[in-house]
Amino acid sequence: MIIIENTEETKVKVLSVFSFGEIAVEYDMSTMPQPENIPGKTYELFYDKETKSLYYEYTDIPKTALELLQEETQQLKLAIAESAEAQQQDKIENQLAIAELAEVVATKEVL
Repeated sequence: MIIIENTEETKVKVLSVFSFGEIAVEYDMSTMPQPENIPGKTYELFYDKETKSLYYEYTDIPKTALELLQEETQQLKLAIAESAEAQQQDKIENQLAIAELAEVVATKEVL
């Protein structure tokens, strides 16, 4: 047995579920859907009056201050790594340019 919100809408939130015959809507409990375990999401059970079926709706769980700081730290680490990689690439390009310049200077001294 499922107890649902008293509303005129087609979609209604399930307030509680009982396996003994009490009130509200009769439903075959053997076919009751199981929620998916989705990280960062919470779920609520709903009943569709037209299709007479149960389903879950998933909503985001707000992130804690610690989780937000951890994400920011990870983004900063990534930015630092990308900056270090760009600096290394610039250093290599500068060394190649110096080598080419040295070759040009050495070639002119020979002439």
